[in-house]
Amino acid sequence: MMLLKKLLNTGYIILAAGLLSCTSSTLRDIPDSVTGFKPVYAGSNQELKQVYARGEQPTVKAGKIYVTGNLLFQVEQDSGIHVINIADRANPVKLGFIQSAMCREVAVKNGYVYTNNLADLVVVDISNINNVQVKARMENVFPDLMLQSPPAFANGQLTYFECPDPAKGIIIGWQQTTINKPKCWK
Repeated sequence: MMLLKKLLNTGYIILAAGLLSCTSSTLRDIPDSVTGFKPVYAGSNQELKQVYARGEQPTVKAGKIYVTGNLLFQVEQDSGIHVINIADRANPVKLGFIQSAMCREVAVKNGYVYTNNLADLVVVDISNINNVQVKARMENVFPDLMLQSPPAFANGQLTYFECPDPAKGIIIGWQQTTINKPKCWK
């Protein structure tokens, strides 16, 4: 028992010495100016809650897929879902696009797409792919999807960014730019 106490005390002393030897400037040297990200805010929350059909869109940020029969539904991260006919697997044909802000999820059952729109779960009738209709909405089912953070740099360096300001609205993306005296990083 005495040996255990001595080991614990020695551990505490080493930990305290390590913490005292650091200063805030050695922990983090904040640059005057650095490449980082600033948030892009949405105009209106009501505008973002609109889910509707659009013509085919280019695939830029491909996400999850769901296949049912000859249809493939592919998430376009943060903007919606591509609807693709894959009857001829060698020549898939985009049929349209379901616009849904902050979209990250997709499932399909019995003629309905289940996805997120912002933090809400929506059920979308796709019986007419050119005129989709929201049939149900459950609010705030996916609150974590609204916690936006900027992309990380690939080389493992710190990512600096402008701190989000909820008063400016919902963050719908991040734009790379020069940040002066950054206050946020990850």
